[in-house]
Amino acid sequence: MKIAIISDVHANLAALNAFPETSYDALWCVGDLVDYGPKPHEVIQEIRNRVDLSVCGNHDYAAGSSADPQCSPAFRRLAAETLRFTQQVCSSEDLEFLRTLPVCRQIKVASTHFYVVHATPTNPLFGYCAKDSDQWNWEVDGIQADVLVVGHTHTPFVRVIGDTTIVNPGSLGQPKTGRPLACYAVWEEGVVSLKEYEYPLEETIRDIRSMPIVDEDKDALIAVLRTGEIPSPRASASEHSAVKN
Repeated sequence: MKIAIISDVHANLAALNAFPETSYDALWCVGDLVDYGPKPHEVIQEIRNRVDLSVCGNHDYAAGSSADPQCSPAFRRLAAETLRFTQQVCSSEDLEFLRTLPVCRQIKVASTHFYVVHATPTNPLFGYCAKDSDQWNWEVDGIQADVLVVGHTHTPFVRVIGDTTIVNPGSLGQPKTGRPLACYAVWEEGVVSLKEYEYPLEETIRDIRSMPIVDEDKDALIAVLRTGEIPSPRASASEHSAVKN
């Protein structure tokens, strides 16, 4: 059994279309289909057509329910601006799909029990837990799973705690690895592989340039994609100012 796992696509259609795996038994998505990127409607359609299991991310919930995605300060303005764009270009059917995604899924594949959630089991949409956090010990204690699949942090990792393997595939559409490469994971017969690949980045950049948001925000979104890093301090300062106003 081979399962390809993606997460945090963030409306990056070029990255999704370039997905290199062509042979697998199932494709899972760990949330955040939309926001930040230029093609939310198209990504939703692709996910609906291609993915066997999906869960809701904080940005999916925000777009579907007109709610706060509760982003970190460096991303608050970008999230707010692109959320408006997402809701403008997505159909009511798209938004209903996002709104009704399950917050977690528990599934048994052969003899392996999987628990799939965007953030953490105790806070499925918004919990932020880095690879080395001690919090994973009690997150794992609270579930019964051989494999816990999470996303949200945009950084890939595999960690084993007791009898549970935690897998974060990283972000397909907005990686924060210091590299402009799309990330994903593969689980095959109990073995996890973290993978990354090049995609037509300039296509996504061109589409971001066409989005109806201010140039400063376009520049910040493009910088994240090019560098794999969070927005610059200057961008963060402007976002703080925008939030206060």
